[in-house]
Amino acid sequence: MSRRSAWLIILVMLVIFAMAFSDDAAVRAQQRDTRPVPPPSVPAAPIGKGSVAGTAIADAAGGPIAYASVVLIGARTGVLKVTSTDRQGAFSFAALPDDRYTIGVSKLPYLGAIAGARRPARPGSPVVVAGGAAVTGVTIRMTLGASISGTLLDERGRPASGGTVVAQQRKMQNGERILVSVPGGIVQADDRGQYRIHGLPPGEYVVSVMSIHATISGFPALTDADVDAVLGGQRPSGPPPMVPAVTGPQSPVYYPGTTRSADAGGIVLGPGEERQNVDIAWQPSTPTRISGVVSTADGSPLPQVTVTVETASGSSPVSFGFGARVGPDGQFSIAQAVPSGTYTVLARGNGPQAPFAVARVEATGTDISGLQLVLQPPLQINGRIATAGTGRQPPLAGHRLQFSELIPRGARPQISPSSTTGEFTITGLLPGQYMFSGAPFFGASPDSITWGIGSITVDGRDATDRAIDVRADSLPKELIVTFTDQWQEVSGRLTNAQGAGVSDYTMIIFPTDETYWLYNSRRHVTAQPDTDGRYRLGGPGPAMLPAGEYYLAAVTDVSKDEQYDAAFLKSIVPASLKITLAPGQKVTQNVRVQ
Repeated sequence: MSRRSAWLIILVMLVIFAMAFSDDAAVRAQQRDTRPVPPPSVPAAPIGKGSVAGTAIADAAGGPIAYASVVLIGARTGVLKVTSTDRQGAFSFAALPDDRYTIGVSKLPYLGAIAGARRPARPGSPVVVAGGAAVTGVTIRMTLGASISGTLLDERGRPASGGTVVAQQRKMQNGERILVSVPGGIVQADDRGQYRIHGLPPGEYVVSVMSIHATISGFPALTDADVDAVLGGQRPSGPPPMVPAVTGPQSPVYYPGTTRSADAGGIVLGPGEERQNVDIAWQPSTPTRISGVVSTADGSPLPQVTVTVETASGSSPVSFGFGARVGPDGQFSIAQAVPSGTYTVLARGNGPQAPFAVARVEATGTDISGLQLVLQPPLQINGRIATAGTGRQPPLAGHRLQFSELIPRGARPQISPSSTTGEFTITGLLPGQYMFSGAPFFGASPDSITWGIGSITVDGRDATDRAIDVRADSLPKELIVTFTDQWQEVSGRLTNAQGAGVSDYTMIIFPTDETYWLYNSRRHVTAQPDTDGRYRLGGPGPAMLPAGEYYLAAVTDVSKDEQYDAAFLKSIVPASLKITLAPGQKVTQNVRVQ
């Protein structure tokens, strides 16, 4: 099920839960106070003359899907309606005000689907009701979910229970192809070691197993004589020795049986495909214990410090976090055994101004001791907001920028509100790469936000929409973020060969310069055309599409974060149009698909 489809169903469940909670609260209130309670005043839902009718069908066979749940949500009015399909798979909604509606359908074992989506787990496109029109012929195609099943085997080839099985997909983020979890992709094997992950959209998956045991200090090892004594109704002759138990999480093992994610075998699933006998041979690994000492660079007294060990980004299918308090002498030891993998060890005091030390370690089964973590003052950057626009300049005081790590590692920068002259300070920084995003609030209401980031310069160099290196030995000295009210836009109409509007595609625009191909970049924008094929990319304020040279393409839906995947972008470049946006330019570009 796609994220939007899941959100629709969750929203409906929240409404039902809220209604139940409200009824229960009223009953309890009446138990405390027998006086009549007037019903709450609830504003009536907007009513219009429009309607929507359609059919849910199976994508493969084309047959109707009866008694499926259908949800309709209005983007502007907030109208929410729920119905179900009849025996012929038909559904309808009446008395609709003019709006853009998202319509989702769900019924197991099919994947949740959105009107306008050409492939499973895709966002689809809104259904527009204008002028009280009756919209008909909305066809929503549902695809059977695929599944992966198999058995976990121990080192002797016997079925093994107690394993957590994870299905993931490889995604490109910031030039690094990492493993990303999928909804419903984590299951527990049963007592026979068997597992089944179902409801998966078509695609390629990597399957791994992570065994997690309860923490037990030890258990008694009984001898044959002790067993005979117990069976004879007698106590064992003496206290048995304690045998240490294996505790803590173990290293992941990837199908078909490797501890290296790079060597994992990919499993390609088609719509509704049942992939069986994906058996994984478990390989017990020796966990690593980490210990060391925290000190200050100048020998000053050690402040209160906590050491944490966290899974590095993309190095494990399941994230782990461990912590330890540092003693007065600076010694620390992670009591929890750490499975094999790459980790970030961070020593840090309390508060954004506390000193820190960070190290990257590789756990390979051999204990890491004597790790030296030397505290240093938190990194700090001073900057300034400037404006360069054609309209009335907004006041510079009191605005906060968004400054975050390119690849999140747990740093939480603290940004002071800008002064009357635009100065601001960023504290609590760890060494790494960061980016500015979003826009401060320049307006009396959300509708009046027209200012966005025009340019960013670091020590005189252009760093707009690029990663900013923050290093202890080379901090930026002059950081200027310039906002502008000049905004760029690309709009037009998507049509087929007959000239009719097409809505079951996704419009995507992305920069021709690959150095801008960064995760969550504002230069990568997607939009779903309306039912008449009209689309719009860019706009004022936070939606600002920077000036520059772009590729524009119509594709058959884009999955979550796929617009940042370099491999995907390169594959659609040959079918893309080149568009150049000058500052303040609005371009109209109609696109025809065959």
